[in-house]
Amino acid sequence: MKNNTCKQWLIFMLVIVLVVLAAHYLKSLSTVLWTSYQWVHAVLAPLFSGRGVGPIILGVLSLGLVPVVIGAIPAGVYWILTKKQFPYFWPLVWAVLLVLATLLMGHV
Repeated sequence: MKNNTCKQWLIFMLVIVLVVLAAHYLKSLSTVLWTSYQWVHAVLAPLFSGRGVGPIILGVLSLGLVPVVIGAIPAGVYWILTKKQFPYFWPLVWAVLLVLATLLMGHV
């Protein structure tokens, strides 16, 4: 059990170092992600009323479509190259959703 804890601690510290070293690029990536969300939201906004459940449906669709589309891009390339299903599609979609939701909470 102790060996696993040490491994997890080392991986944790490695990820922190990588994030600090790549902070500039991650900031650019988060800007692209946020801009994608805003664009989808703006495109879908005329389709829904500003009252009742319209804003809720708009938010759900905007927040749901962006991670799925972003995950579909590498999945599509992988499928074209290998004719097999991309093995990490849903973990990638979840990761993008969590980052996008965090960005959304910072802008609300």
